[in-house]
Amino acid sequence: MPSIGDQRTLSIEEFRTIRDFIHEKAGMYFGDNKLYLIQSRLTKRMDQLGVATYRDYFYRVKYDTSQREFHELMNLVTTNETYYFRNEPQLDAFATAVLPEIIENKRKGRGPKTLRIWSAGCSTGEEPYTLGILVKQALKGEAGWNVEIIANDISEKALHRARAGEYEGATLRYVNPVVLKDYFDKEGDAFRIKREIKSLVKFVQLNLNETRKLSMYKNLDVIFCRNVMIYFSDEVKRKIVRAFYQSLANGGQMLIGHSETLHGISKAFKLKYYKGALVYMKEEGVTDRAGHATESSKSATSTPGSAPRRAPVRASSGGASKALELLAKIKAKQDAQRTLAGKIGG
Repeated sequence: MPSIGDQRTLSIEEFRTIRDFIHEKAGMYFGDNKLYLIQSRLTKRMDQLGVATYRDYFYRVKYDTSQREFHELMNLVTTNETYYFRNEPQLDAFATAVLPEIIENKRKGRGPKTLRIWSAGCSTGEEPYTLGILVKQALKGEAGWNVEIIANDISEKALHRARAGEYEGATLRYVNPVVLKDYFDKEGDAFRIKREIKSLVKFVQLNLNETRKLSMYKNLDVIFCRNVMIYFSDEVKRKIVRAFYQSLANGGQMLIGHSETLHGISKAFKLKYYKGALVYMKEEGVTDRAGHATESSKSATSTPGSAPRRAPVRASSGGASKALELLAKIKAKQDAQRTLAGKIGG
């Protein structure tokens, strides 16, 4: 006997009602070409619940005060594919330039030696644990440091896996065997992240569209928000990026996906160019008369501190022009990805 889902078709009106609800609540936007994708993912869940129509399912999500079904819906429509040491050029820039510069500045200061890093949209935990490993390697056991890595995702299902810290298969494919031995415990066919790294990371369920909640994070040294904002409309991106800017300490830096750009979204950051990576920095002392951070259209480079482990990825002397050139390439890549996604989704 065919399932209930086999007998239904999601109408364009029903799709747009659900799509607009997701956009309002979570900031994620799905074009009309994603109708069949949403339909295929919803029907399985509706079969599990015994819900007959898409309208009935929508009302179930909308009026569930516990928001449990809304979180289930987010699990259905988001993609949590990730892996350890994803996008090596960016991580090289972080490990050999951004992080050493921050650490050296902290060493020179009189305040506490703290490192606060935010992994926004952490999925199943590979990114924040990767960052924890890189921080451990950079500090080389130096005492007196307080390291906090905040990791959040909208999906409770993804966070449950992240908190478990157990991985196997393709997600570990780019992990150096020495790193695997030093920072993981083997348990059968799986590898569990060691406590010394796990203890650095705090996982919190968070909807990035609820920008008022983002204001709880302050004085951050680094924000990673990679391959997350591709799901959001430009309006929501602007709100989120504005909140990120306010959350960063002066001199704090942000890394986004290698195929993403803040062009047309924000001019608040100073752009730093490294080989294979762009980093957005909150400049120190840039305020308006009311004492709030202002937007700066500067696009410049600076030379980061020396690396503790290997030759650093240094900012190019022609950084401004190269940064603009790279931004143009990123924009072209984004357009190509959208076109391909439209063909696949259609």
